[in-house]
Amino acid sequence: MLRKVDVLANKVGFIWDIDGVVVDSPHEGAWRITAMKEPWCVSELSSDFYFHYVASRPRYAGGHNILQLKGAYKRLGAATEGEKEALLEKFCAEKQKLIVNLIKAGQFKLYSDAITLLLRAKSMGIKQAAASASKNACDMLTRVSRTSIVEEVGEDLGILAENDTLLSIFELDACGLDFDSKSNMIKFAAECLNTLGDGDIKRYVVFEDAPSGIEAAKSLGYYAIGVLRIGHEDALYQAGANVVVSDLRIVKIEELLKLLA
Repeated sequence: MLRKVDVLANKVGFIWDIDGVVVDSPHEGAWRITAMKEPWCVSELSSDFYFHYVASRPRYAGGHNILQLKGAYKRLGAATEGEKEALLEKFCAEKQKLIVNLIKAGQFKLYSDAITLLLRAKSMGIKQAAASASKNACDMLTRVSRTSIVEEVGEDLGILAENDTLLSIFELDACGLDFDSKSNMIKFAAECLNTLGDGDIKRYVVFEDAPSGIEAAKSLGYYAIGVLRIGHEDALYQAGANVVVSDLRIVKIEELLKLLA
């Protein structure tokens, strides 16, 4: 006979942002390094700016915010939309080349608290989706082997096969797809998870580290857990987070499932 918590686990899907939630990626540093170079010459790109205007946004949206809000378009004489688009394309291409090299060099690390929660949820039968706006997220996930996971958190709860990667924990990879908004990406991930769950999934929990991601989740009526890595706790709550945590190990899945029942 199924326990009540097992029945509830089949009715809930977890949707994870990746950059800043599951992995400590080099995105922030890559944007900063690129922006400081000529011809962009952005003298300062703080973590607070990244948190509010770049994190969890698609590459071109984040790049546009940097060039627009830091005055680079104006400084470089881009007056028309076409001129701005040309500069944005060049800026984002430079950043992308840098981050690909950083990822290949292994310049990212895991957040062990997120890995622990992912494994626990997987062991309970909760279906999970990776849904990052970054086109580089999947590459990072596939570079993390089972051995690396065990070294990081001490065990894999018997979930992973020898050749599995961090991506194997997820039932769905929705990272880097071309959506016009984060809310549409999250909605797509939810619909796919529900299909995989034979239509039984009724509630969704979204894990996000940026206000824009929290706002997207709440616009869909989903339960949003703000993961405080950078920035301010208040900003995540103001965006609508149901709860904000700095360590995902304190999230009690059983209690969460009962709350959402």
